[in-house]
Amino acid sequence: MRRNQLQTIGSATAVLIAATALAACGSSSSTDTTAAPAAMTTAAATTEASSASTKVDVVLNEMNVMAMPGEAKAGDVTFDVKNEGAAGHNLVVIKTDTTAADLGEDAAASEAGKVGKVDEIAAGQSKDLTLKLDVGQYALICNLPGHYGAGMYQDFTVN
Repeated sequence: MRRNQLQTIGSATAVLIAATALAACGSSSSTDTTAAPAAMTTAAATTEASSASTKVDVVLNEMNVMAMPGEAKAGDVTFDVKNEGAAGHNLVVIKTDTTAADLGEDAAASEAGKVGKVDEIAAGQSKDLTLKLDVGQYALICNLPGHYGAGMYQDFTVN
């Protein structure tokens, strides 16, 4: 009889262990199901927030302004401005209906409509400028004496 009792206890213990393991799996599964959507929602929100801000690389040199890309979505736009020239340059961002080439005379352009500016950047240096831009046409110019007249401008579109 002792052997039967041991078998019964062993069987009961095995059933109890299996039931506990199944309950733990079921509990874990329902917890994971609730946690997964929250984690996915957070990741999606982070991705959407990052994509809401646009980065534009702007290279200044003698005598060019080159923005890549040449357009952005409305909202926060960060201009990563790098002076690859030998002379100092600046960057003025102007909201205007006029093309960048028609903003002024040879020496300098009108800064009417200016929404932001990076002061003079020494050769080989970089600066960032983050602006909240509305839909419209913009001009990116270097307005140091003689630079605008030499062709340092580019049209930029925000849509």
